[in-house]
Amino acid sequence: MLLVVIGITITFFILLYKRNDNYKFSKTTLILFGVSVLANVSLSHNHIYSLIPGIHDGIGISNTIAYSIITDNVQWSADLFKRVYNYSTIVSGILLILLLLSFIKESYRTTAG
Repeated sequence: MLLVVIGITITFFILLYKRNDNYKFSKTTLILFGVSVLANVSLSHNHIYSLIPGIHDGIGISNTIAYSIITDNVQWSADLFKRVYNYSTIVSGILLILLLLSFIKESYRTTAG
């Protein structure tokens, strides 16, 4: 899943670069931020469901996006779900900062030159 998102993002960036788009980095970062927020919401949903007793017979993953991120390779636990959700929140925050900085830099470049 991660490789698909990276591949789509690189393809989108190349297409914008060939079009000579002034906002190519901010548009690409916006797509990454959107995917990151979607993953963050899915991981949050999964983490919350792991804390409510009686929803699953044991512990389970509640949606396909969270399953594609966590997979069967590890021992599932509420602590693992919380940790993955926290990492996803950090990545979303970093992408938000990069998005804001790219909007500022690209709008400054457009107005200055």
